[in-house]
Amino acid sequence: MSSFTKISKWWIGFLSIIIFQITLLAQSGINSIGGFEQTLPSYWTKGAEPSGSTLSWATDEFLSMGKSLKIEKGVTTEAARWESENMADLWSEKHFANVDIEFGVYYKTSGVNTNPANDDQKWYVTYTFYRENGTIIGEKKFELDQSAASTGGWVADTTAVGEIVLPEDSWTTIIRFVGGKDATGTVWTDDYLFNGRDGWAGQDWNTAVGVPTGWFYWMPPIGGNDGVLDQGYENTKVTDEYAYNGNYSLKFDIPVGTHDGFVGTRRFELTDVVPGDNLRISVWIKGANLNPDSAAAVGDAWSISLTAIYHTTLGNNEGWGQYAASPDIPLQFPQATSFDWMQYFVNVVVPDPPSGQLAKSISVRLHPLGRFSGTVWMDVLEVIKADPTGVENEFIPVTHNLFQNYPNPFNPSTVISYSLPNVSYVSLKIYDILGREVKTLVNSEQNIGIHNIQWNGDNNYGNKVSSGIYLYKIEAGNFIMTKKMLLLK
Repeated sequence: MSSFTKISKWWIGFLSIIIFQITLLAQSGINSIGGFEQTLPSYWTKGAEPSGSTLSWATDEFLSMGKSLKIEKGVTTEAARWESENMADLWSEKHFANVDIEFGVYYKTSGVNTNPANDDQKWYVTYTFYRENGTIIGEKKFELDQSAASTGGWVADTTAVGEIVLPEDSWTTIIRFVGGKDATGTVWTDDYLFNGRDGWAGQDWNTAVGVPTGWFYWMPPIGGNDGVLDQGYENTKVTDEYAYNGNYSLKFDIPVGTHDGFVGTRRFELTDVVPGDNLRISVWIKGANLNPDSAAAVGDAWSISLTAIYHTTLGNNEGWGQYAASPDIPLQFPQATSFDWMQYFVNVVVPDPPSGQLAKSISVRLHPLGRFSGTVWMDVLEVIKADPTGVENEFIPVTHNLFQNYPNPFNPSTVISYSLPNVSYVSLKIYDILGREVKTLVNSEQNIGIHNIQWNGDNNYGNKVSSGIYLYKIEAGNFIMTKKMLLLK
């Protein structure tokens, strides 16, 4: 194993660990995770941004998930740097000794100074490892290629086989992306990998820097910590295409296949919440490019789910501490190829932790299940205390809606979907283009939920109707809506 290089006392002094802060709602002990409006990538901070430099969470260049870390700078009074939080977090309570670690970074340069003569003129990335008492085990420094002003594309710089094996466990691991004070130009970095070649070494978090403060991801092929995302999950990103609230939402855009992954919250503290309490987890979803035929054929494996994980841990170096999890709770989409923003929620009961331990925290996963394909945007994830009479693992739409029938055009039958947020007396009727009633499909009281009703192209007398445009109209309490559909023979 090669020896680590030594670093200055200034670096030794930095050991602060940042804990995700949660905005409290009005009720005591209730947490709101919120949406995707945060301005920094999760696990990263602006360590130094001196005058003459600009640090940005950039969208103009990236490898995965739509964003990268970017530094633009001229000559400055001190180095500019992005700096990570402690990467020994979540289920990697430490980074482990005696495992050959492949770690490194992908980078791209434009217009940088060439052939640096000293460290102040260099662009570089460092991984620094610390003992439990805060002293340094060692550091690996990746000096970025400055033989030419621009790389012209993304370059990988990683450790060689057998180059780095930690001689002891690292309790704090900090990554820094640095432009020296006399370094100039523009550099982007992405996909900070950390992967044990032969055994579990721990990992860094959010290898691709696409999710904001408070979130993390676990995606194919092996979670992404090897610097690779594939099977469509590399298209997962925070986007300004649509948002329920604010400017941004989380977008999953997944092709047909068999794969599994999620974007979830980091652990957040359960305050004034005890085992047996009922929690309500809610999220707003918008869908497109959906295939209801796949949903019907595959079942729950073709769906988006919410999953709650309960922990006896909270901070760094405490480990994952999972003691229970709700099942993946599939959310029932309307039988339609697209739908506008709808709020879903599930009720879960906080379970008892192992004897002698405390229920400290919860994390929530936004989880396209293994056979899902299509596009969804998700926004405003919240957790609040629910009515104790709520049903565990239920999901309920909170808005009325009437969806476009599927298929459309159709022959010989189609399905009409609608959502009810409360028990309602429902009238669902078909009319011809002149407004004459053709068929009454529903005329009864119905329960909360999403309902799918098939029309076989017949009238109230059982006779098949002719080709043409038809209207379908729902009345449920004060909710009234009409849509068109086309029957072709």
